[in-house]
Amino acid sequence: MKKFFALLALLSLCVPALCADPTMAELNPEFEGRIVQALKPSNVTYKYREETQPLSLFFFSDIHGDALEFGRLAAFYTQYEKYFDGAICTGDLVKASYVEGFGYWGKTPGHEKIMAVIGNHDTLRDHKNWKNADWNDQISIGEAYERYMAPYIAGWDVTYEVGKTYYYKDYDAKKIRLIVLDCMLRPEIDKKAEKGQMDWFKATLAAAKEKDLNVISAYHFPMRKTAALKCNFTEYGRGGGASWYDTTNNYQKAVDEFMKNGGKFVCWFGGHTHKDLIDYNPAYPDQIDVIVSAAGRSNCDQYSDMSRFDGTRSMDLANALIIDTSTSCIRIIRIGANTDSHQTQRNGITFNYKTKEIYSQY
Repeated sequence: MKKFFALLALLSLCVPALCADPTMAELNPEFEGRIVQALKPSNVTYKYREETQPLSLFFFSDIHGDALEFGRLAAFYTQYEKYFDGAICTGDLVKASYVEGFGYWGKTPGHEKIMAVIGNHDTLRDHKNWKNADWNDQISIGEAYERYMAPYIAGWDVTYEVGKTYYYKDYDAKKIRLIVLDCMLRPEIDKKAEKGQMDWFKATLAAAKEKDLNVISAYHFPMRKTAALKCNFTEYGRGGGASWYDTTNNYQKAVDEFMKNGGKFVCWFGGHTHKDLIDYNPAYPDQIDVIVSAAGRSNCDQYSDMSRFDGTRSMDLANALIIDTSTSCIRIIRIGANTDSHQTQRNGITFNYKTKEIYSQY
């Protein structure tokens, strides 16, 4: 009888392990080989000189309070951290609105390594029901800072101001400045906060020019009045679109002035749409925008052309965003969900952010 109960106890330990989902690393065994190659300096020009090394970011968006998925993403990043210069989630950290908790973030091992960006759901005070959701009833910049930034931002090694939901980080060895903006600082809600961010943004761009740094900017919303780049990372039938607020156009104007004065701008990147999209505003064709589908599984099916299934590669969705200023290239490696309903493959893409020429997509 004792042997029976001992065997039963042993089985109780083994069965959960046997039933557990494979890790994100196990579902993406080819990732390491791909990123090693992607980070290799280009030799196509046969210039025998030391090139600036590419910047590599672990990038996902719209986690929407999916604690299980966030844990899987953090564990994957921790395992492969040596291949990245940082990690960032570009907004919509909570499921639907501010009243729903954010406690899962701080309880997740590895969360301290992941930078956060403010999304529209993060500041919506209470969605109640979607038909009656008031998107002008949002929390203040101070409330957003206290919840999403204050407990974590000191560990991100970024330059920030206490009480402000925007910041920047310099990767001097890669000659790149990352500027993170809050998309919900709108003039119709808080003119003072929006003007403060805009003034800061222009000054931060100018300082990047003085340091001869290329600029990339994280902003939850896609840019407005966009035209899509026809590629495998633009969902079929999606020709671009418009952001909710005209405010995005003001930031594009600021970047346009920055570039006309000799500044170097690489790209915007974010989420919000729950769809993959590489686009640009025809009014500012030199500003590429990289938008990715939702990392949170329950929200991805809602708008995307990709479905997510537990226990398969499609269970997860993140990206390696690689910026190579030596060759003016952006490389994206999809980690996880890589096939849409049309069987279009989204394993990766490389394109020139100045000419929009696509070098490879697979």
